Amino acid sequence: MKHKEVWLAALLLLLPNIAMAEDVIQIGAFNKDAAIIAAESKGFFNKENIRVQTNLVTDSPTLLRNLISGKYDLILNNADNVIAWAEGQGEDPQKNDFVIFLGGNRGVNQKLIVAPGINDYGDLKGKIFAVDAPTTGYAIVGVYILKKHGLELNKDYTFKAFGNTAARADAMSRGDASGAMMSLADDEIQKRGFKVLAKSEDYVQHYARGLGATRREWANKNEELLVRFTRAMIRATDWLADPKNKEEVIAILLPENRNNKARAEAMYAESLSPRFGFTAKPDRHGGYSVGPPVA
Repeated sequence: MKHKEVWLAALLLLLPNIAMAEDVIQIGAFNKDAAIIAAESKGFFNKENIRVQTNLVTDSPTLLRNLISGKYDLILNNADNVIAWAEGQGEDPQKNDFVIFLGGNRGVNQKLIVAPGINDYGDLKGKIFAVDAPTTGYAIVGVYILKKHGLELNKDYTFKAFGNTAARADAMSRGDASGAMMSLADDEIQKRGFKVLAKSEDYVQHYARGLGATRREWANKNEELLVRFTRAMIRATDWLADPKNKEEVIAILLPENRNNKARAEAMYAESLSPRFGFTAKPDRHGGYSVGPPVA
């Protein structure tokens, strides 16, 4: 009897460790958005018994290919990228069974930025326009803006893929490209001697960014885990949107912005902006809002 009691006591000591085993989710993204940062920093993932590993990429083809191969369980990306690759119109011409399960941000806060020596749209004739991928993403927004100013792709200018904003900016600084759609900070634009020809919000009002997407097969096999992840992200978004948390939010955003407070404040403001911020949710009056649930 004594041996049985000892055995039971040892088993009970082990049970908490078994119960606390975390589910690990591999996420692919270009950067950590405010909601992911908050979910990690405030323990919303921990409360759902989830540990997230965020893998940063510098170009969208790598992001989507790693999702397809199973290296990533899910990604945070723009809707048009996910849809294009699902329809076989991405960089790899085959269809993929993707599902978008989580809303992200609305609007597109990108600038059409040009290199030194480019003073107007006419100066872009015969030049190279730097993109992440030619058939998706902000490249399409650039095509639309340039067409509004009389420039046609592959007639007046050409695309060349370099990768993310940093890679495109470096290409322009080297003289390998003359323009790009980018989210470059104003101080960085000034430092590099670039010029802003247009802002995307003046041309495109509706654009779905930072959505959660995954393979339908993975979603079906991990439905309960996906629900827990979504719940943590919603709680993080609610916490971010509560005005009383503003200073703490900015503080946790500092590391993602190289400890530049002005950039952290700009990231906070954009996250809550009615034009560029989190996708609104229905309130009790049938309208839409961003913020904590109404009691």
